Amino acid sequence: MKKLIFFILLTVISFSSYGQYRWEVSGGPTFSKLNFENVDSEIGTGFYFNAGYGYLMGVRAKTSFVFSLDLVQRSSEVEGFGEFKALQVGFNPKFRYLFGRGKDRFRAFVNVGPSFRLNTKFEVLGVELESEAYEQLVIGGVYGAGFSQMIGEMFDIFFEAGVMNDFTNNLSDDVLVAQFTDKSKFFDIYARVGVRFRIYDARR
Repeated sequence: MKKLIFFILLTVISFSSYGQYRWEVSGGPTFSKLNFENVDSEIGTGFYFNAGYGYLMGVRAKTSFVFSLDLVQRSSEVEGFGEFKALQVGFNPKFRYLFGRGKDRFRAFVNVGPSFRLNTKFEVLGVELESEAYEQLVIGGVYGAGFSQMIGEMFDIFFEAGVMNDFTNNLSDDVLVAQFTDKSKFFDIYARVGVRFRIYDARR
């Protein structure tokens, strides 16, 4: 038993010694569509800003956990109603897998994770809805892929594109019933560029 505990501790220390702590900030456009059950809608343009902290680990630095805060505007033109626009802030933890080796200057990556966002404002045709008309918390998913390029010893620049989707509705049940539908979920395509700053790199 003592040997097993010692082995586990040694493994954790070994992986931690190859870790990198990173800050990252990024931004870019979103192309969103608000899906209803029985009403057509068009894609609208918004924005997506993200600031996060990550931990890159493993001997080859192939896996990373990133915890970020988001500011997202999602817009969609709904037939018969006009433009729907939501401003959301939220938290997005994600798992990232990187291709190549830890010391490669150019690396591709994929990441996936849930999103937990608060609707701070919801507008229809430029008129802000009362808070009772929309859900405060929207849960969804974020799925992305991209690449990064090391600039110097402490900075990376990166590009990422992907999709986001909602698991829960944006509008309240009362509003949905009144419009004879039971779904009000955004689907988004996004692209963002950003920079990462390495706080600590034990491999160097």
